[in-house]
Amino acid sequence: MIVLAGERLRLTLSGAGSRAVVSVNAFAVTEPAFADRHPAEDGFTFDVTGWLHVGRNPLSVVLIGAGGAVPFRMTVFQDEQPSLTLDEAEFLPQVLPWRLWTATIELVGARPWQAAALGTGDRTLC
Repeated sequence: MIVLAGERLRLTLSGAGSRAVVSVNAFAVTEPAFADRHPAEDGFTFDVTGWLHVGRNPLSVVLIGAGGAVPFRMTVFQDEQPSLTLDEAEFLPQVLPWRLWTATIELVGARPWQAAALGTGDRTLC
């Protein structure tokens, strides 16, 4: 997935419960990142735009244990448009105690404050 500088990236999760670990660049999106949320609370959206850096950014999902009553689902929205969906209901039946899913988000171009700090003016960084 390619994200251009200035675009927003949001993750919408449901069915996470306390068995999913979602991270972007090793920053946890799920518990314990939300200390004020009960781990069983479900269905939330989080803007991860600020966690992206120019270049490749790993997005990782680890599902631990058997599937819940509500399958885990995550949709990645790029500037309000759904770009990528992970739906646990589409997995083949698994007997493993955990499942790992990864993707790469590539941010192309510097944000204005990054370009100013690097002294690159209006040039695009890749």
